[in-house]
Amino acid sequence: MKREYEIAAKSLLLCSSLFLSFSSLLFAQTLKTVPVGIAGLNNNTIHSFVSRDTGLFRKYGLDARLVVFQAGSLLAQASMAGEIKISNIAGPVSIASRSAGSDSIIVAALINTLPYKMIVAKSITRSDQLVGKKIGISRFGSSTDTAVRLFLAKFGLNADKDVVIVQAGEQGNRYAALVAGGIDATIVGVPTDITAQKQGFLVLADFAQLQIPYPQSVIATSDRLTREDPLLVKNFLKGLIAGIHYGFTNAATTKASLEKYVKIKDPEFLEATYQDYLHLTDRRAYPNIEGIRFAVEEVAKRMPVTKGKKPEDFVNLKFLQELESDGFFKELYAK
Repeated sequence: MKREYEIAAKSLLLCSSLFLSFSSLLFAQTLKTVPVGIAGLNNNTIHSFVSRDTGLFRKYGLDARLVVFQAGSLLAQASMAGEIKISNIAGPVSIASRSAGSDSIIVAALINTLPYKMIVAKSITRSDQLVGKKIGISRFGSSTDTAVRLFLAKFGLNADKDVVIVQAGEQGNRYAALVAGGIDATIVGVPTDITAQKQGFLVLADFAQLQIPYPQSVIATSDRLTREDPLLVKNFLKGLIAGIHYGFTNAATTKASLEKYVKIKDPEFLEATYQDYLHLTDRRAYPNIEGIRFAVEEVAKRMPVTKGKKPEDFVNLKFLQELESDGFFKELYAK
């Protein structure tokens, strides 16, 4: 009798294991795979990684395959070729791509302001003292170029007359040029601003606090995908926005993601980067239309075909509006 009981128990255990394996396989087969492009891996593009690693994309039926590109232009090309379905990219890149004939369309925005801080030579303490000085940017036509011009305009200065804008390369090179005295000011992000302050340089302005609207980090897809598979786009946004909520409410896990992917080890830098994430990220992911307008004007300077276009020509708010009417935001933030 005991022997028969043991055999029955083992059979039941085997059936249970097979059922669980089959259920897991069935669940995996129901997930829809979507290749997602990320333009550069940094604290401004960490959001999709949080959503993937916490299972929030899977919760909404997606197997998000995240692919990091070193440049937004390369990501735009992959999107045009159909290799990437959804992109986390800078707003001007999507606008330029659409202006060039693609059907790229912005459906959400993660960062609607400029994530920079203006650091200046130790002799400068006011914005008017920038007159006649050299300000370092990465390259002409970049977001750093636009950021400096918008900053100067806010304080009544003309970028083409009152200062000298210098192409100084990536952030590390710009900061090195400031330390060496080759330039008088530049813009940087976290945690370089902390290093600068420790070495006696002044942060003249935090651009986010100035509330200069700009589509620094957006979610773009194609008109075709919004027509042919609108549910995929909607579910992606659900998973992404749920991940943003998770990032805001689970500091330790989000810091772990920043440490893992952005390679930030120093505890002080890690905390500052996380605070920057909270400070910059738009929790509802709505694009700022005035910021889109600035970006359209920026692109039009190098792409005449963009001139006269409206911000609305580059944005589709349908999916966010549906999430609003469905009660998604209300339910998410009630938790």
